[in-house]
Amino acid sequence: MKLFIDTCNWKLVLILKKDDQIVDSLILPDTKKVSDIVLSTITMLLSKNNLKINDIEEFYLTNGPGSYTGVRVGLTIVKTLKTLNNEIKVYLMNSLAFQASNDKIISVLDARGNKYYLGVYENQKPLIKETVVSLEELEDIKKTYNDFIIKKDNESVDYLETFNLLEDKFILVNEIEEISPLYIKNFI
Repeated sequence: MKLFIDTCNWKLVLILKKDDQIVDSLILPDTKKVSDIVLSTITMLLSKNNLKINDIEEFYLTNGPGSYTGVRVGLTIVKTLKTLNNEIKVYLMNSLAFQASNDKIISVLDARGNKYYLGVYENQKPLIKETVVSLEELEDIKKTYNDFIIKKDNESVDYLETFNLLEDKFILVNEIEEISPLYIKNFI
């Protein structure tokens, strides 16, 4: 059994998958207090499907950028489980690449303070590595990549379809230390 977890960007997204079939999913919008509900929500989803956490053999996780607390919550849960059972497999993908799917995309997430997390991708290949830009820089990038679609703040992401498309593009991490956040915010 596989469990996809995204706690990075104002939504709690959980997807259960066995073999090639989505078993169940839960997408909760506007979860600014994701740390308060994630464990009970995972437990509820597993219970609903007559599963226990030990039934999950593979975890797929977005590791940021996004809400600092949200990023840490998902990673901490999976890191703890990997510490308790090193046999589980953990796969990571950054949230900008996940949002981009396999398209020609300018992937943008609100970084607050008139800044944006940005990555530009074509078929999951980064053309502009994940960074933080101002609104003015974002406008220049839009002009440069004018034939690319803009996806912002996961507004139009079909999580089930995207997870199915990208599952094999997540990166397997073998060591607990590799389960780390992608923080790219510029504080200057």
